[in-house]
Order: sequence, then structure tokens, then C-alpha cells
Amino acid sequence: MDLIYVFVVHGAEWEDLIIFLSKEEAIAKSIECPTVRLEIFAKSTRGYIPTYNYYLNGKYIRTR
Repeated sequence: MDLIYVFVVHGAEWEDLIIFLSKEEAIAKSIECPTVRLEIFAKSTRGYIPTYNYYLNGKYIRTR
């Protein structure tokens, strides 16, 4: 598993985060909640690190 997807509601606490292991499930949740960012994290030697890319309303947003 090289990528994980984290559903991050603005102002949420840790217990409100939802982690998806499947890209398809993440995109479906992004479409279901179109104003919430679904952050993408990539596996590294130090664990998972942010890619600074995300899904919003089912669309991939590349920032880097």
C-alpha cells in the first residue's frame, strides 16, 4: 500500500478523521462530501508523509 487517503473535515479532531486504503473508496467519499478535502499520503521510510495533493468533489488536485 503506497498511498493512503485521509478525509479531513475543517476543524475536525483526530477521532473525526477517516482513512481510506482504496483510491476508489476515497473518490466516492469525496463525491459524497464535495466540500471536504481528501488528503493523499505516500509511504516513505519514515511512515506516511503528505503529498500535498488531494481530491475535492471527486477531482484530483495536484499542488506539487
